[in-house]
Amino acid sequence: MTERPATRRRRFFSLGVVSFTAFIFNLSFSIILTSAKPYLDKMDPTAGTDFLGLFIAAQPLAQLIFSPIMGYLGNKLGSVRILSMISMSFLALGFALYACVAALPEPRRWYLFAARFLIGAAGGSITLCFSYIATATTTKERTTAVSLFQMAQSSAFVVGPAIQAAFAPLGSIIPEEGESQLYFDMYTGPAWLSVILAIINVFVFLPCIFTEYNIAKEEGEYLAELAAKNNKDNNKEKPELKDPDVVGLVTCIIVFASVQFNFIFLESVATLLTMEMLGWDEQRAIVIVGIGFAAAGLYSGLIFSVMAPTSRKVGERIVMMVGIIFLLLGPVALYPYSGPPPQFRCNATESGHAALGANYFPELLIRDGIHDVWSTFEATAEEAEGNSTCLPVQSFNDTCSYNATCCIPDAGCPNCDQPWCETLPAITSGQMITGFALIVTGFPMGASMGNAVFSKILGPFPQVC
Repeated sequence: MTERPATRRRRFFSLGVVSFTAFIFNLSFSIILTSAKPYLDKMDPTAGTDFLGLFIAAQPLAQLIFSPIMGYLGNKLGSVRILSMISMSFLALGFALYACVAALPEPRRWYLFAARFLIGAAGGSITLCFSYIATATTTKERTTAVSLFQMAQSSAFVVGPAIQAAFAPLGSIIPEEGESQLYFDMYTGPAWLSVILAIINVFVFLPCIFTEYNIAKEEGEYLAELAAKNNKDNNKEKPELKDPDVVGLVTCIIVFASVQFNFIFLESVATLLTMEMLGWDEQRAIVIVGIGFAAAGLYSGLIFSVMAPTSRKVGERIVMMVGIIFLLLGPVALYPYSGPPPQFRCNATESGHAALGANYFPELLIRDGIHDVWSTFEATAEEAEGNSTCLPVQSFNDTCSYNATCCIPDAGCPNCDQPWCETLPAITSGQMITGFALIVTGFPMGASMGNAVFSKILGPFPQVC
């Protein structure tokens, strides 16, 4: 089977367009992921941590619903252009709603949920992109193309938090009670950037830029004709395509879901973990976590670059299994095993009494004197007695954690709302680094090889659904 160089270049360019689409979707999604909890607290302080799970789950829930729908429509239409343009339009609409939530009446949590759901509905474009890669590549090219596609996705997941960190200097604006207007700050700025990127992505699918190819079908027909010609002398019938291994396909889907879950889990809770377990304030957590994911992006790119040659030497399944082992060990490293509890978060009182600053206790004594410091502790204790989950202050040891650090405003573990903060051991920075390294190592290995194995098991059959 021969292909003209000009046609091959256009085909490779079309593969670049779908990889760019996957990059834009995951970049837009991950830009706001590390700041999801702080933004939810700002827009709806009554939502709490309980709603955070539903808020984060809105995007994958919508993607779970719309991906098979997009796959079915893609098979029926035989094209990914129109559906991809519609999906990216949903993405722009979802982020516009996300950025405008402050202008809507309270309670705002369900507007945020709706915005995340719209963003997830746009995730059907990833299904279409993956299908097109299987259609527009030969069997020999597929592993490399899938690895590059996964590299584009994964690099977006780690570049996104870095972009969020770049918006941190804008600070956050807390809407006043009864106030409804638009804001441009460290939370809404990345959302508006995502709107612009989504609109650009719509334009790259125009016929003057993007041309669709189906070389997999041509390769299948060519190999079938070659096999029929070789068997002609033996009076053998033309070989029929065998049904794909259903068990293998289901296994690959489960593996891919598990790989995605581990990475999204890490990116979703990393900011919250550092705030509650390590005592970082939200701005510091967003910046440092963003820088960490940016460094992980470079590291993942290095891993992706060696995936294709490594898989050819040791086998795709071996590489995938090694990646899964790393992903299994990552959450194990993040489990709180033993040690003292985390630092507690200071809570503002109903009378407007300010919480203590994040100062070491000796520094407070030097600055304010023991009488003023103790008076503040006593006042805070009296106003906290109405909450049974808040321990009353009886001594200096009660107000300060194990390392003699006083409670922290807007950081630390909120023991008044989460009583387990007083008994659960804190996760250390060493555990955070170890778990982070294991997950970002296993993710590119499991994701790229899982998709490659899936595509090869499915063979020349339509790969959209």
